[in-house]
Amino acid sequence: MKSTLFIFLSLFLLFSFKNGNSGDVIIEVSGINISKKGNLIVGLFKQNGFPKANQSSYGKTIPITSSTMTVKFSSIENGEYAVAVFQDQDLNDKLSSNFFGVPNEPFGFSNNKFGMFGPPNFSDVSFKISESKNSNLSIKIKEYSF
Repeated sequence: MKSTLFIFLSLFLLFSFKNGNSGDVIIEVSGINISKKGNLIVGLFKQNGFPKANQSSYGKTIPITSSTMTVKFSSIENGEYAVAVFQDQDLNDKLSSNFFGVPNEPFGFSNNKFGMFGPPNFSDVSFKISESKNSNLSIKIKEYSF
């Protein structure tokens, strides 16, 4: 009986404490065109994959339900990251673009930075995740219209 109680308490303590080498990332995305529906696709990137499709370190796809949505990534390993997000209106799981490569769907990046002719540099949109702290970001997505 005592050994069972000891094992139970040990496991409880082990899983009760958050890993000191991780933090949560909470992202509020605004500017979503709810009338066009679709999915919100959010990628959390380390420098190596930024912002290439399917190369995010962590990713989520969430059905659009509001013009402002919150996405949470839990227990993310400490380090430097950037966020790229877009509203996948045509549900093809990629940022659609026109003949010239200009995106047809609303998109955004952490620090609300945009590149002049293409995506911004990782250094312009990166932020650090540090021990047991939440990183709260606000990203306003935008759509180019010509």
